[in-house]
Amino acid sequence: MDGVRTNRYIFCNRIYGKVDNMDMQVLKDPNSRIYVVSTLITVAVMTVFTVVSLAYLLVFAPSEYHTLDEGEDAVGGWLVILCSAVFIICFALLIRDFVRRMKGCPADLRDERFMRAPYSKAAILTAVMILTSFIVMFFSLAIGEEISEDFTDKMSNYEIMASMITAGPTEEGIFRVVLIGVPMFLICCLKHRGSKKDILGGFGMSRAALVLIIISSVLFGAAHLDGWSLMKFPDTFIAGLLFGYVYVQYGAHVTIFMHSAFDMMVSFDIFYEGLATVPMAVLAVLGTVLLIRSISDYRRYLPENNLHEPFDGTLIEMWERD
Repeated sequence: MDGVRTNRYIFCNRIYGKVDNMDMQVLKDPNSRIYVVSTLITVAVMTVFTVVSLAYLLVFAPSEYHTLDEGEDAVGGWLVILCSAVFIICFALLIRDFVRRMKGCPADLRDERFMRAPYSKAAILTAVMILTSFIVMFFSLAIGEEISEDFTDKMSNYEIMASMITAGPTEEGIFRVVLIGVPMFLICCLKHRGSKKDILGGFGMSRAALVLIIISSVLFGAAHLDGWSLMKFPDTFIAGLLFGYVYVQYGAHVTIFMHSAFDMMVSFDIFYEGLATVPMAVLAVLGTVLLIRSISDYRRYLPENNLHEPFDGTLIEMWERD
């Protein structure tokens, strides 16, 4: 009887050991189907909200545009037009790169190439950012420090959406281009490795870039304390780290799109009383899955060199390289 139990124990260990090993392989593979599907859903949701938001601004422009120049805290119509144009260009560049990567791609390489696309990277880190925002929000409620959005009470729905689309280009221009790109360019020039392309990001992670990302994220978080509560700092600090990484690795156009797309999702949640809550909750769940992917593939996020060599080629070629 003891021999039967022993054999059964050995058999079960072998079976469950194989299952555990298979599960670990699935989690460790950065191109596992679970991650691919999660990323695909996130890309789809971001695309839908982006298209709907742009359509919203366009449809209501004839009747609402004049409000952007009215009042002391007016958003500014010219700024909205300029930032909308920048956002659309960034969106178009991402779509162009995505189509070129996937067009004619062999079936066995499709998942891997999809997951390497900057659009997919932006989607992955947006889902992770939404997850961290939910965590900060629940923690804030638990300690009785609600994240306030009272400054939006005096704004119309159109003004809220317009201000959200301007946030990406303006804030990324200040906190990523000026605070990371320009210093990185100057540091590289001192080492005779400087390139004007560095200013617009996409040059790759390094220890110098990591320090600049942390500094810019602290300032990014501090800048959001005005008009928000204290608990907005950890939320925006984490977002700043993710935006900074995306800027350094993939370019300013990706982080501008990522920033504005996230803000426009939030705007729907504000003025349609929770319309975006369910989609964002779904993205938070997917963010949990994709965070596991990011952790399992953590070496990609660590700096390897103190500085980088200038990229030979155009800015667009630098942004589109693998």
